[in-house]
Amino acid sequence: MATKRSVILRGDPEVNEYGVASEAISPGYLVKGVSTVAKQSATGKVVRALALERDELGAGIDDTYLTTGNGTIAAAYASGDTVKVAVFDSGDEATVYVCSGSNISEDDILSSNGDGTFKEDGTAANCIARAMETLGVVAVATKCRVQFI
Repeated sequence: MATKRSVILRGDPEVNEYGVASEAISPGYLVKGVSTVAKQSATGKVVRALALERDELGAGIDDTYLTTGNGTIAAAYASGDTVKVAVFDSGDEATVYVCSGSNISEDDILSSNGDGTFKEDGTAANCIARAMETLGVVAVATKCRVQFI
């Protein structure tokens, strides 16, 4: 099983670095925009674009492994940083964040929560991914392995 240190788990999404962040954005969050990148604010069915980790700097999806001989590298992008974005195809697998209060079970249908995270959504019309693991009820935004639909 792939670890939750990386956003891309399986597949070959299109990756670009066209835009700069207009706000703080964590890897694994849904994003929108091309030249200016922000957390996805729409709910329901949206483009499957995620902010990626800065793997070239040794950074993972969160701050867990970021202490280096030169200090700490922040996992999140700050406003004005160039953002690595991946656009996923159906069947690709990724690590994303689900919103607090979600009750996630394996194979649940997920859609955009409107804040960059995913939420459980029983509406097939809004579906963009399915959960690949059971988390139960989460108290804070939590990493979850998903497969895009």
